[in-house]
Amino acid sequence: MKRRLLLTVGLPLLVVVLLAVLVVGLLQSAEVDALQLAQSVLGTRAVPAWVVEWYGWLRLPLRLLFAVAIFLPAWLVTKFSGRLAAWLMRVARYDGGDWEAGAPLMAHERRYETIRLLLASLINISAFVTAFILAAGQFVSLVNLAVISTILANAFGFAARDYIGDLLNGVSNIFEDRFDVGDNVAVFRPGDPVEGIVERVTVRTLSIRPRAGELIIVPQGEVRILRNYSRGSFTGTVVTVRVAAADLPRAMAVLTPLTAEAPAVLPDLLEPWRIVAPDGQLGSTAELLIHARARYGHGVEARLQIMALIEERLAAVGVQLAA
Repeated sequence: MKRRLLLTVGLPLLVVVLLAVLVVGLLQSAEVDALQLAQSVLGTRAVPAWVVEWYGWLRLPLRLLFAVAIFLPAWLVTKFSGRLAAWLMRVARYDGGDWEAGAPLMAHERRYETIRLLLASLINISAFVTAFILAAGQFVSLVNLAVISTILANAFGFAARDYIGDLLNGVSNIFEDRFDVGDNVAVFRPGDPVEGIVERVTVRTLSIRPRAGELIIVPQGEVRILRNYSRGSFTGTVVTVRVAAADLPRAMAVLTPLTAEAPAVLPDLLEPWRIVAPDGQLGSTAELLIHARARYGHGVEARLQIMALIEERLAAVGVQLAA
């Protein structure tokens, strides 16, 4: 019975207080006096005298409540930003875009997840920036706030140029489609290269999980030279063949016709390989490089197949590989 009475009395009172907080806060952000607006619309006699008398005392608590309460919607937005981003992408009919022929079937889904995380990050930032502006507007004029923000932005830009550089480079990396969530990448950094699977992408950071299992957070500003193993329609592989100089003619007599035959013999090979000499120098041994294109993601298997095939064919004609 007491709970019902409290709800019956307290709920309408709470709604009235929340509406008053909302109206006073929004009008103050717009630099409009709520009391003067009410008097101009309703008339000075229609506004109760006690409201005019106590408004000066009530205005500050209402502003403080608005400044605190405005961050609650911002916090709720961050909790549902992922779903909100997914809904916006459905409205825009974005499904990840086109992907390259021969790429894994999940490539477009990884791109979709990357854009969703980026959009959710932007929604979070926008929510808190809006809440901060509305809260600060309760105590500072928006014009003065703009001047102060300009001064602070210049100081912040100088002091946090690395942070801002990370943000700008992150936006560039994501919209240039250099990597997606789930890609296997290698980031080249001086003295500390990082290689692994991309687990999460934000505007400022890149989360990479290497084979050892730990999580490495790389600032986007350091992602300048990046190798993406998850892109492309083929994987290149190289095999080194060393033979005695005296056996070079017989070795070439075997390798040259085998170049055209290899794609039919080796299932992972896409096209005939190329035979090159790395330095063109003759000595006691001759070194040849076999450049081949394998099916995407099967470069290691193709290299082993090429090595076994070459050794078998050379051994059949009595050519021994040099140490």
